[in-house]
Amino acid sequence: MKIEKFEGDLEEVDCPLCGKGAGRETVYLREDGIGFYRCKGCNIQFASPRFTEKSLLNIYESEEWKDVSEYGDWTFDKWKEERDHSYYLVQQNIELIKRYLPSGSRILDVGCDIGLTVRSLNDSGYIAEGVEPSSLGAKISREKTGITVHEMELGSFHPDEEFDGLMILDVLEHLYDPLKTLGECADRIKKGGYIFIHVPNHRGISNRYKAKINKWGLKKTFNHFGFPAHIYHFDKKSLNVALEKSGFRVLDFESWSKALTEGRVNWKTKLLIASAKKWAHSDYIICVAKKL
Repeated sequence: MKIEKFEGDLEEVDCPLCGKGAGRETVYLREDGIGFYRCKGCNIQFASPRFTEKSLLNIYESEEWKDVSEYGDWTFDKWKEERDHSYYLVQQNIELIKRYLPSGSRILDVGCDIGLTVRSLNDSGYIAEGVEPSSLGAKISREKTGITVHEMELGSFHPDEEFDGLMILDVLEHLYDPLKTLGECADRIKKGGYIFIHVPNHRGISNRYKAKINKWGLKKTFNHFGFPAHIYHFDKKSLNVALEKSGFRVLDFESWSKALTEGRVNWKTKLLIASAKKWAHSDYIICVAKKL
């Protein structure tokens, strides 16, 4: 079946954290039969039906997902000079790591895409490498960004020693089985090491507003969920459940407003940035947890 610009096989699914027993509440039903639900047990939002695991992997290998030709004359130095929105987001990633881990720590970036955060960490004195299952992202990482990247799924990556920290940023919402992946993350982190997570937040003010106007029939789409690439939205409760089941203890939640991740920090935006950070009410949520 074709969903927007992607094609593949669909399957009905239950909550990835609680299974079928917890029950679900309908958030929104699309005209094409795709539903978005909230688990009554853990509070995660999920799409059903959604693409099968094989079809999901095919999406991330398609030119519709990433156009390699866009990187013909791209360089890491040019990216630093031009400072698009991704530059400021990467700087926040680095500052987050610095709060918990000293220079020289070993860090793994799971789903590192083209390796911007990995390269920036290495330039900041860390020993970082990435895992990227997409051959497109891994190719750009090696040839353009110049990082150590392992082109494989995390379950197939067996390092010689455990890492002090692991990042999984803007990844969990794409995965077929996020709980399995979090368990694989735990297996690759030292006892007392840290995991850093960045995911869509369905409790974000803007996301809640968009969901309401769709449910009330004031809008005919549900684009903010990010489907079909995004198949889950999280909140504090669902992240707590997922991380506890995977052997972690949550230390902190926060959110980064667009003003912060787009470099628009000034006296007008400081209050907004501080409020979003403290109360985690932006459309993406950051979680830091420690391996028990």
